[in-house]
Amino acid sequence: MKRISVLFFGSLALGVGACTGMNGMGPGDAVITPEQGNPTVEIVVVAADDLDVIPATVTADGMTIAPIDGLRVLPWERQPIELSVSAPGFEPIDYWIEDYPEGGSVEFRLEPVILQGRITTQNGRPLPGALVQLGEDSDRTDNEGRYSLERATPGTITLSRPAWQTSEYEWDGVVTALDIPMERLVVNAFRASATDVADSATWERLLDLADNSAINGIVVDLKGEDGSVLYGSRVAQAVAAGAISEYFSIEDVLADAHDHDLYTIGRVGVFQDNFYALAEPEHAVTTLDGGLWRASNGYAWLDPSDPAAYEYSIAVAEEACVAGFDEIQFDFVSWPIGDLNNAVFDGEYNQEVRVGAITAFLNRAYSVLHPQCAVSVTLLGIVLESGTDEGVGQEPEAMSGAVDILSPTLYTTNYGKGWKGMDDPNEHAVEVVTTALDGGKPKLVGFAYFRPWLQTWAISETDQRAVQSAVSDNDMGWLLWSNNAGYTKTILPPR
Repeated sequence: MKRISVLFFGSLALGVGACTGMNGMGPGDAVITPEQGNPTVEIVVVAADDLDVIPATVTADGMTIAPIDGLRVLPWERQPIELSVSAPGFEPIDYWIEDYPEGGSVEFRLEPVILQGRITTQNGRPLPGALVQLGEDSDRTDNEGRYSLERATPGTITLSRPAWQTSEYEWDGVVTALDIPMERLVVNAFRASATDVADSATWERLLDLADNSAINGIVVDLKGEDGSVLYGSRVAQAVAAGAISEYFSIEDVLADAHDHDLYTIGRVGVFQDNFYALAEPEHAVTTLDGGLWRASNGYAWLDPSDPAAYEYSIAVAEEACVAGFDEIQFDFVSWPIGDLNNAVFDGEYNQEVRVGAITAFLNRAYSVLHPQCAVSVTLLGIVLESGTDEGVGQEPEAMSGAVDILSPTLYTTNYGKGWKGMDDPNEHAVEVVTTALDGGKPKLVGFAYFRPWLQTWAISETDQRAVQSAVSDNDMGWLLWSNNAGYTKTILPPR
């Protein structure tokens, strides 16, 4: 039942007050003598939420009452009047005036139409940060996926969110509780290193391959494995650390990618970083004697348990996001692997601290980059099936509520002989990938989805295509990794 709010106000009886006052009657007097002629009733319509006067349609016995000097006045002929009051975005009111109102004025307070509901993933999980637009009104969903649009009028609802497909729904204005699922954005992309981009022939070949295949995205390295910043960054920490090696212009890369209708992903390494660790050792993993701890590959690491170590890579990511990348993918978001007996961290080295630190970094990065850019992260493929964080702080359950996309590295070369009884995992590429994804799906308790990294080495071209098909059959996109842009038309699905 619609709520009706009708008030009678003697103080608003402008027409009647003036008339009766001239005949010796005070405001609010209900006695109407015949010689006075027919009095008038003033109709006032306001919004119930803020009490502002609103432009409304008022009909009396089926006839529209036009405002005169902003007021709606109708004569009272000493018989009941059927009023209908309506305004776009408000609940209408039908009301009978049975007797002349005291004071000669009637105020209608129209309740706003409120369209509300939840935006969810396809499997019903809440989707925060989605923009819901209807006409000039809009709202972003909260952590439970809820939205609310007040004074809603029938029209086209547009849903948009980074990493998800923009969609439209026609709303007839009848149902005011509406839950809508969104579909994830399916991106198939390959990685381009800084040298790939810098070499014009290689870069043009990659763009041509994308034009003639199912590739619709490209991953470009922005901050590399050693901490080098690979474009002309203006981030102060990068400049001060001497980390910049300018291979390309971000603007040129984005322009080329957009000319070829490619979704752009900027890859940013985080904790493995020689340059910033050397420049700011107080934020790095150190040894017991105070020197920089280094992994077996010779790289230094920033301390994942030190929140101050987060801001540098996030600043690089923000610069790229503002420049126009659709998505930022963070890599090396983990604790270091190696001999840690001599390693010193700010925090304790246990699973709770490790997972908490990685999740804290992702939450911080997400708060800076979203909703301008989608946020993704690379993680070890083995944690999809493991019962622990494997010593690196990567727990899919926690990470799935902190970013949009998880990209596990599902390379057969990461799995040793004897994995699940396989003498050679390279001979079981499809099984390695599908069992990993099956093991990881129940761990997606947040809004994130998988878009795995797939390999272009150690397995046959036939297996490369089979693995891509297996992932696509799961309604997922995928990313291809090559160290030397070794992508060919034969390993890519047709356009």
